Amino acid sequence: MWGGGELYDYHRELDIRHGTLTRTLRWTSPAGKTIELESLRLVPLTQTRKHIFLQEYKVKAISPDIKEIVITSKMDGKVTNKPQSNDPRVGAGFSGQVLHMDCRECKDPKFSFIKSKTTYSQLEMLCAMSNVLNVDGQDVQPECLMVDEQSIIHKFVITNPKEGALISLTKTVAYVTTQGIDGSGIRADDMDGIARQQLASAHDAGVAKLKEEQTAFLADIYDTADIIIEGDDLLQQGMRFNVFHLVQAVGRDGLTNIGAKGITGEGYCGHYFWDTEIYILPFFLYTKPEIAKRLVEFRVHTLDKARERARQLGGIHKGALYPWRTIHGEECSSYFPAGTAQLHINADIAWAFKHYFEATNDTQLLINGGAEMLFEMARFWLEYGSWSPGGHFQINCVTGPDEYTALVNNNYYTNVMVQDALTYCVSTAELLKHEHCEAYLKLREKIGLTDDELNAMQLAAEKMYLPYDKFIGVHPQDDSFLQKKEWDFENTPCDKYPLLLHYHYLIIYKYKVIKQADLVLALLMQGQQFTDKEKKLNFDYYEPLTTHDSSLSTAVYSVMAAEIGYYQKAYNYFKCTARMDLDNIHHNSQHGIHTACMAGTWMCVVRGFAGFRIYNGVMHLSPYLPQEWTGYTFCLTYHNAVLEVSVNGKRVKYTCKRGKRVNFVHANTQKVYLKEGKSVELLMKDKFEDLTSLHFDSVVIDIDVAIPQIQRAHYESWKETLAAVVEDHFSVVDYKNYLQNQIGTHRFAGLEEFLKTKGVHLPVGVSHDAPGTNTLWALGNKKTEVMKRMMDQNPPAASPTIVQLVKDLKNEGIKVGLVSYSKSGEKIIDHSGLKRYVDSYVTGKDMGTLGLRGKPHMDMYHRVVERLFTDPKRCVVIIDDPIGFDGESIARFKYSISYPVTSYELQSGCNIDHLEKTHLELGISRVIKDVKCTLTADLIDEWVSKSEPYEQRLERIKGECLKRWKRAMSFAMKVSKHECDKHEHRDPLEHR
Repeated sequence: MWGGGELYDYHRELDIRHGTLTRTLRWTSPAGKTIELESLRLVPLTQTRKHIFLQEYKVKAISPDIKEIVITSKMDGKVTNKPQSNDPRVGAGFSGQVLHMDCRECKDPKFSFIKSKTTYSQLEMLCAMSNVLNVDGQDVQPECLMVDEQSIIHKFVITNPKEGALISLTKTVAYVTTQGIDGSGIRADDMDGIARQQLASAHDAGVAKLKEEQTAFLADIYDTADIIIEGDDLLQQGMRFNVFHLVQAVGRDGLTNIGAKGITGEGYCGHYFWDTEIYILPFFLYTKPEIAKRLVEFRVHTLDKARERARQLGGIHKGALYPWRTIHGEECSSYFPAGTAQLHINADIAWAFKHYFEATNDTQLLINGGAEMLFEMARFWLEYGSWSPGGHFQINCVTGPDEYTALVNNNYYTNVMVQDALTYCVSTAELLKHEHCEAYLKLREKIGLTDDELNAMQLAAEKMYLPYDKFIGVHPQDDSFLQKKEWDFENTPCDKYPLLLHYHYLIIYKYKVIKQADLVLALLMQGQQFTDKEKKLNFDYYEPLTTHDSSLSTAVYSVMAAEIGYYQKAYNYFKCTARMDLDNIHHNSQHGIHTACMAGTWMCVVRGFAGFRIYNGVMHLSPYLPQEWTGYTFCLTYHNAVLEVSVNGKRVKYTCKRGKRVNFVHANTQKVYLKEGKSVELLMKDKFEDLTSLHFDSVVIDIDVAIPQIQRAHYESWKETLAAVVEDHFSVVDYKNYLQNQIGTHRFAGLEEFLKTKGVHLPVGVSHDAPGTNTLWALGNKKTEVMKRMMDQNPPAASPTIVQLVKDLKNEGIKVGLVSYSKSGEKIIDHSGLKRYVDSYVTGKDMGTLGLRGKPHMDMYHRVVERLFTDPKRCVVIIDDPIGFDGESIARFKYSISYPVTSYELQSGCNIDHLEKTHLELGISRVIKDVKCTLTADLIDEWVSKSEPYEQRLERIKGECLKRWKRAMSFAMKVSKHECDKHEHRDPLEHR
């Protein structure tokens, strides 16, 4: 290139803050003439300029009397792939040129192009070039424009440049394909016009503007994606280098994804793998969720190709199977034992979608393709899996993540991930059924989805075979793994790794040796299914058997080592992960960087050292500080809020940078709520007192509030039941009196009092009395039958206001429970669709089995609180009508709200002000007087924050209750004395 001479002062720099690659040097020609060269390469990352890149060259004449400087800019259309290698990780067996020139044009230095076409897919691409050269600010035209074979050359000649003269060449290139810029198809005839417009726009903006746009784009990315490491510059460099490569490699249009080698080499032919869903998508999901959405959309857009692939297997009539490696949706893997057999790709995609939806609540994507994708993938498992004689659902002839073990039965990772996918698919159907019924019915009709299929998915998930060996206390990686002979690691020299380059797969498959995390990956992906002891036992068993010949392995082992307390191991694995490409640890970075490993660097810090997990929709963090560091800082994006986590010394500082509120659990012990701009600083892995900015962490709701027509249904079912017992109709007034008298030594005290007013006297009976009219229990059981029939005929609908409140509470991490005194309560909750929203509930069926007392006690509410693992002091109760409850019992909760919606419906002419006064006297904190009142987590928190302190209110209510009791006792004694005077033989205490 330099034609001899001497090159010195060479410096090349990748500026990841500004997204540029620069190079500076000095060169002295053989004739002794010296120039300085400064080059800039900029590939814009913004979507509006994603088809543009530019190079800027600045040449400065240092020596005097330079006769001529020639600058040639070339566009080469004769491009070939690297030849196939013995290393299966390198490339495909393309021979010769696969991108063939179709036509070219070279008339204008500001617009010359070559149009080419691929051999097999016949996709067309146009590459257009613009060259602008000036000397000391004056434009210079090229001496000639020429073509050479399949190339275009622009040649500039600068004669007799002055000493110190500055020559500047700006080369801008545009790529346009028939696949389109925004996903729309582009006609081949239109490509040159689009390329011309792209080049003109870039030229008009200028280099400075493009650099400014690039810097702003990356600043926005780094605002939430950057991880600051204090104490190790090399690892800081590795972290930021990896983040930059992920950002520049990822597709952001829903039509492209991210290659295993990014855009830096021909390894794996640019194909997309499961790396996206398991390693890379989580990084973007919790830093830039809008990019994660595009990765999910890519799978949605290629669903039809996945359906085709499932049919290609033969014997699969329904469902979709995504390709192991692909670019446009077709399967591109040629070795099926380590390709198509890795059927866990379906479950990986389902896992990714589940966590994407959990973090973003993107209902539109769920409705527009997401749910259809989930159902089709689940259908595949029903057809591919089978049932064992013992009644277990099993998945045979698969390859798990470990590619040194192939075509096995019941790979544990595959089975447990499929179990999760099937369960999520069923819950998604429930969500759509209750919240987006019209869209759900259209989808069912479109793909022919049946209830039998959903039931089969649920059953397969429940009966999934998950192998376990009780003798050694671990889960076998698959059915045959533990029976194999262990690989002779001791006598395998270091230069024989990776094994796949030195041993035939048939030899490797025979032994107990693991290429990368498999069972250990299951411990991470489905951590809630394993105890800490199980995680440690399995880690200890599988780690010595793992070669880490895959770059995907060390990150997983680092995270799991951190979780079980092997902190030094975790750090060592992290170092290997972070420097994988900068130090070329696997000796193959020349074929391209390792994007999954790069995302694994983020995983090591955030999921490993900081202990980040999502359990039941709530963030959990349990940070620790590696002893080699003095601190580290990162951000997490979840539910439209950004949480900054800064770990220093023995403390961790949490700050809600953006968003209305962020909630999480610290160190597995304390729930923390932070509003925007607020911070809290805590000791690591310690227990704390109340640190929340929200004043409650659970809400228990009366079913009559959640489903307003329930009281009407109770009334109608009693009315029908009692028609055979009393001559008069059971009126609304009668029902009101019944409710107010529903207090006593047995469940039907209120019923007994009502019947007495009608002259009917019945024995109490026992709980198993047959439905009828001969005892109170028989009447109650008959009423339950009637109620169930009414519920089946006209399923109750939950109040939209309460459903929205429950969603709001759940989004804020507030636990929600329900209380129903009806024996039909569970059926009511199920029919109404509320079951899927709440964390726990107690119904009338539980009263007997759990020994719970009815009014005036609040045992039912307390039991729900117990099941929510919280405390009444942190719980808000929302009650329809508190009449009949003991005021002191109500006061034992943090806050109480009366929401007497059914009172308005059933009691015509109700005096709401009188009702409010009565409820407040019973210890209720607030009465909702307006049925249109919209309750939110923020509104409740505002009320609670302004309420009387808990202990003070409890003592006050106790005092008021005592006063009322004394007044009642005084009145009772007077009545008793009066009765004794009339009937001296009666005991006043007996009457009382």
